[in-house]
Amino acid sequence: MYKTIEQIHNEYNGKWVFLINCIEDDFHSIAGGEVVLYDDRRDRVLCEMERYKDEISDTLVFYAGKMPEGVSVLL
Repeated sequence: MYKTIEQIHNEYNGKWVFLINCIEDDFHSIAGGEVVLYDDRRDRVLCEMERYKDEISDTLVFYAGKMPEGVSVLL
């Protein structure tokens, strides 16, 4: 089911989230998508993403909410 980024931040606050079928807004930012994976631990989400490797869609992985202090992310 499609959810907006705002809905995802509210519902999955404090979790790593993987979206498929992402939709962009007029400014080419991700406006929302379909949540297929979420977990407290990023490594679990990244490992499970393998199931969607053949999915033909725009995807996104991100942390919903405020990043905890002391956590760094490389892009």
